[in-house]
Amino acid sequence: MSNQPLVVVEAPDDRGLRAVRVRGGIIGRAWSLRGLRRLLRRAGLPPDIDLDDPRCVQWLADKSCWPDRPWRRRFAGVLTALGLLASAAVLFHVGTADAFNALAYGARVVGVVFVAAALVDVVAVLAVCDYWGKGAVRYSGPAVLLGVGTVTVTNLMFLITQIQGLSYTPFLWLWIGLAFWATWALRTLTRQKAWQGIPYPKSVALGVVVSGGIGIAGLTYSQMYVPYSTPVKTPFSVSFGDPTMSADGAAIHVPAHVEFRNAGSVRIYVVGTIWTVNGWPTRFTEKGTGADVWNRELGNYEETVRHVTYSPSRMLGTGRFAGPGERLDPGDDLSRDFVVDVPLRSGIGRIEIEATNSFIRADRGKLGNYYGDSQEFSWDQKSGRHIRDAPSWLASPRDDYLRYHSKVYHSSEMLNLTHTTDYATAWWVFPKWHEGVTFAKGDTSPNLYASISRDPEGEETLSDSEQEPYGMVSKYRWAERTVDQLMKAAKK
Repeated sequence: MSNQPLVVVEAPDDRGLRAVRVRGGIIGRAWSLRGLRRLLRRAGLPPDIDLDDPRCVQWLADKSCWPDRPWRRRFAGVLTALGLLASAAVLFHVGTADAFNALAYGARVVGVVFVAAALVDVVAVLAVCDYWGKGAVRYSGPAVLLGVGTVTVTNLMFLITQIQGLSYTPFLWLWIGLAFWATWALRTLTRQKAWQGIPYPKSVALGVVVSGGIGIAGLTYSQMYVPYSTPVKTPFSVSFGDPTMSADGAAIHVPAHVEFRNAGSVRIYVVGTIWTVNGWPTRFTEKGTGADVWNRELGNYEETVRHVTYSPSRMLGTGRFAGPGERLDPGDDLSRDFVVDVPLRSGIGRIEIEATNSFIRADRGKLGNYYGDSQEFSWDQKSGRHIRDAPSWLASPRDDYLRYHSKVYHSSEMLNLTHTTDYATAWWVFPKWHEGVTFAKGDTSPNLYASISRDPEGEETLSDSEQEPYGMVSKYRWAERTVDQLMKAAKK
């Protein structure tokens, strides 16, 4: 035992560190001769100890073998920490936003998972300092490896969601960058056998893979399956009430009813609604109409009645039965009753009620809070003078309109980062008379056009398949009665 050297310097490990023993006990690890002398001084040995004396120092590998590359090591550590911090920042932002504000319960659960993943990344950043330092903490390598694995799985979720949305956002470059970073980090840590120290590394690796698979499956279930599998039930219909004759016998007061309620389990947001009552002057022809009339009526009205000819319509009333941006929770009822007056000496023979509603599902998107106050008129409200035209694809020049528009926020912050910003727009158009229209000169026939677009002005309308992720639905209902039927009911 008396011949045993005082100091033993072991061979370099995979990271270039050489363990140093004094009197059989490890006092630390050194990257270089300079670091070795610093350790020996701290252990109480003289600063001028002869490192070449085999009686004092035993080298278990070549004395000149110091494979450490400090700049490369520090660069790898800084790069690893930056990737972990970038991922942690995104995960914490998305996780906290979704955990408290996501529109669907599943997305809130995913938000909590993202917050936990962000904490794992932060712990891994702390472990980086030790792992690419002296490695004093036994599990610093596995902690860094776990953090990199967490980034790999969560970044894959973001990338899959971005691809699924078929839209471009600047964050796409972050997901791609983190994918390359994760590939480099996993390769580096694998080459350095960072898992050493884990009791059952294969079981832990399998657990990470299974957890990642469960996370991706949960994301798919909450973001895709649930919002698409739960049906929206909104009974919607129009009907006539019991009419009454006016006191002077010149008109009939005709009640009308629009039923619109939420009978399902999914909340909805109203994009736009409209009801219109039109009166049609009619004339009975015993002989019946010819093919020219059939063709015109089928083209204009999608129906024809053989022994009745219609003259251009007159608008008897119009309005909305639900406010733009109004929220309709399960069980809510926005049904409306209104009354229109039908003049009996105007030649009107038939009355038609039309109603349209458009809405989006609240578990897939949310209208901006300012949507209901975003009205824009095509006319000056004081003078009534026309001041702006609608887009040419929507209306003719000089047609008046009332527009509502706002951003559509996705159901989760994760989707907001990975999907393009879209805008909801509802146009309430009042066309002017011109040759070929179906209403009388000097009259109008209002219509509602609601859509989702990429353009803030609502001009670049998305296709039906692109609007489908929001559950955008437009429904149309109508009912018709003859004036004779109404008069008979009014006299009862």
